[in-house]
Amino acid sequence: MKKHYDADKVKSEIPFEPIPAEVRALYLRPGELLAIQERFPVAYQPLGTLEWHGRHNPLGVDSLKAESLCIEAAKQTGGVVMPAIHFAADAYWDAGFGVGYGMDATAGYALPGSFYPIDTKLFQSLLVNACRNYLSRGFRLVVLVSGHNPTIQQNVIDEVCFICKTDEGAEPVCFTMDYLLMEPDDPRRASDHAAGIETSMMLYLHGDRVNMAANQGQLREHLGVGGEMPYSDASAEEGEIRFKRQVAGLVRFAKDRYGRLLGSE
Repeated sequence: MKKHYDADKVKSEIPFEPIPAEVRALYLRPGELLAIQERFPVAYQPLGTLEWHGRHNPLGVDSLKAESLCIEAAKQTGGVVMPAIHFAADAYWDAGFGVGYGMDATAGYALPGSFYPIDTKLFQSLLVNACRNYLSRGFRLVVLVSGHNPTIQQNVIDEVCFICKTDEGAEPVCFTMDYLLMEPDDPRRASDHAAGIETSMMLYLHGDRVNMAANQGQLREHLGVGGEMPYSDASAEEGEIRFKRQVAGLVRFAKDRYGRLLGSE
């Protein structure tokens, strides 16, 4: 049998269906997928974690941010949103309690709920294989969007994008972190860990899963929380402003990168 993806054969046996309002790959039928790819063959890949984000936030903050961004952008541009990947890269560091991984370093012990650590090379290989899978089945561009933002995450995924470049220099895989989607001169172009920014995002996107009273009476109120804006200053209104600006940025980013890709062919 042929090893390559035969688009003409696929079209001859799988009729297009009308493009649905649904953009998540998990819920699409093959005919809907093909119709979306025909119009805008872009796969959005949310990247996040299952990780301690304070007592008050859900474990999936990073993934929930990234997935929500991708869904809203795909509704505006077209394209398909793949299931979020909850493994991520992080670093060991000393925050005064001895060396620890990620936010564990700020606590002095392994925090509950942080299920995201993975060998860095394995993480890189996972992403490369995921991107190649998408590109081998009808997508032209993969947009990686991370809600988990340490420097090592940026470095690993930049390398993934480089590995996936064609010999001619085209870039079918591109990457951005959520907060970098805002305009460079926007004073809100920043991120934190479970403090005022991320908590605001959660209050807007999933307010029913935030318990602002969870830290009350605790000796270390800000355990595993880092950022300039206190979590107690967070609001859904602030989260909405940030989210909508990031969505607008992702729409611009995806359209620009797809245009560049077409121009390089």
